[in-house]
Amino acid sequence: IMKRAADSIAASASQLSLKDEESSQEEPSSENLPQLLRKKQKNLEEREAELERRIAAFEKGSGKIKRPCDVLHLNVGGTLTAVLRKTLTSVEGSMLASRFSGRWDDSLEKDKDGNFFIDQPMELFGPMIDYLRAKACETALAPPVTTPDFENEKKRRDFVRMVEYFGMTPGVYPTVMEMCRGEPQTADIGGHPTLGVFAREWATFTLGVRGHNRPIISFSVILEDVERAQIGWVRTGHFVKKLRPGDHKGVGEEKYSFGLDCQRGGILYEGSFTNIDGLSIENGAVIRVENKGEQFLVNGELVASSIALDETFQLPPDLQQYNLTPAFSGKGKWRICEVELESSSSEHKPTISQTHI
Repeated sequence: IMKRAADSIAASASQLSLKDEESSQEEPSSENLPQLLRKKQKNLEEREAELERRIAAFEKGSGKIKRPCDVLHLNVGGTLTAVLRKTLTSVEGSMLASRFSGRWDDSLEKDKDGNFFIDQPMELFGPMIDYLRAKACETALAPPVTTPDFENEKKRRDFVRMVEYFGMTPGVYPTVMEMCRGEPQTADIGGHPTLGVFAREWATFTLGVRGHNRPIISFSVILEDVERAQIGWVRTGHFVKKLRPGDHKGVGEEKYSFGLDCQRGGILYEGSFTNIDGLSIENGAVIRVENKGEQFLVNGELVASSIALDETFQLPPDLQQYNLTPAFSGKGKWRICEVELESSSSEHKPTISQTHI
């Protein structure tokens, strides 16, 4: 819209410039000089008026440009508050980021005084806003900001439900990737909204949570260009970091780990390999690992399971009794998406709630 408006204004200015050029072709003389000056003055006034008209039309049609430092006045379930636009829209891809981007301000629900209306209780929405404010001033030297928690189980579940509804899970319940085998300088790790890794040397990474204790139960990996990819789980607390050069074992090869060996086409379980007939995994494939390793799917097709399903390789049935952490080994580039967290923390009875990263 801005480009079209700029082009339109430029075209108008160009047309007025042609008038100036036509006027300038007249030879000035002592007799016609005052007349030429008046004509040029008139052309300049016309140009200025045309530019002002087109700018006003653009602002009326598309709205004034909204700035991140705008202060938004909210009515949250009857309670008035104010928040910076950049705070409310800080989680990229969320419903709040889209709704309060500035493009839809005129169409959003407002109360009688013009405050944006949020139909949520302040006791739930307020802690989320305070968390986002704290994240905005987080530093590497300070402890990580912790996600709001509630002693009342119903209120805590309502908070999780609200966060999921607004698409804020990646920001309020973040997941992070860390290297646990290899040399840190050989890899680039991306966070939300592009969670993934570019490893220039073969290395192993884990996917964990930060500032909260909702465990990861399922995730997907997109193999963009990866050599010797191994994708699975490690026993939480048993997979100690070894950030140093040299060869090391990968996911499924080390003790306390199991996973899908994408190069050989089979399952690795603490160093023991079992081939899966006909399994071929190439770059571009999407590997889906569900319910803490209960199922492995390749491009939507089930290839391994720890429960009794026909025509699939059977994993050891006792794996899910442990606390598990997602882990990945490989060299190259891959992305993580469709991460699912338990809707409850590890201290509560779990139900599945999905978020896309």
